[in-house]
Amino acid sequence: MTRIHEAGQMNMSGSASLGRHAGLISSQLIQHRERLLEPNKEKVLRPFSFKEACHYIGVNENSLRHTLRTNPALPQGTLLRGTRRYFEASEFHAIRDFLIENDRLESKNVTRRQGGERSQVVSIVNLKGGAGKTSTAASVASALALRGYRVAVIDLDAQASTTQFCGIIPEREPDMLTLYDAIRYPDASDPEGTQRVDIREVIRETHIPNLSLIPSNMHIMEFEHETAVNDQKKFPFFVRVEEALAPIRDDFDVFLVDCPPQMSFAVIASLFASSGLLVPVTASFIDVMSLGTFLGMAGEMMSVLEGRQGARPYDWIKYLITRYNPTDQPQIQVASYLRSILEDAVMASEFYLSAAIADAANSAETIAEVDPSSFNRQTYQRAWDSVTRVVTEFEGLIHQSWGRDTNGA
Repeated sequence: MTRIHEAGQMNMSGSASLGRHAGLISSQLIQHRERLLEPNKEKVLRPFSFKEACHYIGVNENSLRHTLRTNPALPQGTLLRGTRRYFEASEFHAIRDFLIENDRLESKNVTRRQGGERSQVVSIVNLKGGAGKTSTAASVASALALRGYRVAVIDLDAQASTTQFCGIIPEREPDMLTLYDAIRYPDASDPEGTQRVDIREVIRETHIPNLSLIPSNMHIMEFEHETAVNDQKKFPFFVRVEEALAPIRDDFDVFLVDCPPQMSFAVIASLFASSGLLVPVTASFIDVMSLGTFLGMAGEMMSVLEGRQGARPYDWIKYLITRYNPTDQPQIQVASYLRSILEDAVMASEFYLSAAIADAANSAETIAEVDPSSFNRQTYQRAWDSVTRVVTEFEGLIHQSWGRDTNGA
């Protein structure tokens, strides 16, 4: 029987049609992304206003003016758009470091680990697609990095959306090293050949100072196939992410893992390696029901692993309401319902549904990266405030895990 899939295409197999469509989309997306990144063909972080620099350092404007006036060797920024002073991220990081070294910054704004504080591994996870895991990971990671934390974001999703947020196009680098190369199993048939690599060979710097990326691509799916056929007594799958990260745990303050919407072996390994869980969920009853199913599955799987390895308590598990419209009555009701069940496990702040955040995502940017002047001022400020509240609350959780005074001494 003759099957016509599209104009001019006859007698084409299903696999050939799918492959052809995938190739068309992939090539067009590469061209689209490269147009967005012109003229450098790579992402470049914008300069930040004086007010934004104060926000990320954690000082008021008068204090920063005094610091710059009395310490002329510090970066002074650049006058742009008339008399307005702008700073590169590296410049206000240098100012923050100076203030910390001279004990002139409030303890709540000292964003590097101190003493015996342990780096935090936080999995951003939910079985439901469309809950905002990737946008949450990218937004929180970029904001924490700009605040001075050393952040590594780990892309665990074969779709590699977080990798693309960081300016790396997997199709353009088909042979790049990814997390898979650091957690893969040894090939018994080729003992001198393909083995897992040191994670330090995988991790990459990004266009945002202090933010590094462990990228992903479709190869991560190989880990699922390999796990099914490997001896789990000899090579337990659930410790492989934790073991891979061990050499760089002291190089960072926070690891954020963007998990795919599935209970895969890689996701379970991430849950096992984590000190905290952040679960994005939209304010709809369908998503709340899906959340209950996911938590049940995750709990049962962790119970099995803990029976083998011992208890693995989390410092915290938090639920973040995303894509939230505070004027939508049904969403308000669902959010209230969820808080009545999980109480303070639900974060007090929500990620708002925002045209500014959505438009930024279309160009693979977070709200911190886009030029505020390209949006309606009120629209941008609403999105900015929403992200800032969430990141500040998340920051408090990190400090809580470190045993710091979360009120900021």
